[in-house]
Amino acid sequence: MITGVKNFLLEKFWLPIIDESVYYNPYNTVVLALLFGALAIYVIYPAVKKMDVDIDLKFFKGFLPFIILGGLTRVLKDINAVNTILLETPFIYLILFGLGITSLWMSKKLEEIKEIKYQRTLSGLGILYIILLLPFYQVQNLQALLLFALTILAWSVPGFLLVKKFKPGFASFEFLVPIAAHYLDATSTFIALTLGADEKHVLGRIFIELFGSGGMFVLKTLVIIPVVYYIVQNIEGEEKIFYLFIITLLGLGIATRNILQTVALA
Repeated sequence: MITGVKNFLLEKFWLPIIDESVYYNPYNTVVLALLFGALAIYVIYPAVKKMDVDIDLKFFKGFLPFIILGGLTRVLKDINAVNTILLETPFIYLILFGLGITSLWMSKKLEEIKEIKYQRTLSGLGILYIILLLPFYQVQNLQALLLFALTILAWSVPGFLLVKKFKPGFASFEFLVPIAAHYLDATSTFIALTLGADEKHVLGRIFIELFGSGGMFVLKTLVIIPVVYYIVQNIEGEEKIFYLFIITLLGLGIATRNILQTVALA
């Protein structure tokens, strides 16, 4: 029995981490989702509040560069610039959360000393980290970059105009940014599939099998838009912003990785 448990854990949890050819499965998908949720709710949220930080739109915007940094850091392994298991899920989340919380603490300390808004320092640090990683990258696939740009325009402009016309009250940062982040994720998957890549996530594979390479757009439309709509309509204050921040993190982080991986690899 012990051998069977070891083999199960190895096959379902460890192999997907150490072997890029092994896809995600329902078991590690659920466990990783629960671990991520627990980390966000029981570690990150209390740590932020302990520093006397208001979780508002300024906090949200201050952390946006760190979400992009997550995808940028993860791709270092994909392009063979760095070869370490620490850049695999779930380890990379722990590293980036640690970096983000440390940067937030530094920003708050500077605010106390110099009266500089912590959000400015925080976003500045995130941008600095991004700049430090940029030399590792160069555009190898101009076709993919053009396809990304055209696809983003194809949904972003009509989408914004429709919201502006029929739901003008929702043409706001807190509603549009989380949804746009996940449509960027859908775009990155669509282009990658068009260029011959495979989808590794369980739910994504199901929708792609049902609806083709654009299946992720269907998934995001059916899941993300109602969830964001519910949060914006029914939840108030810091709790609302925190949930929207986490949703944006999940979408934009993966989208950044997929886009960079596709564009930076020939």
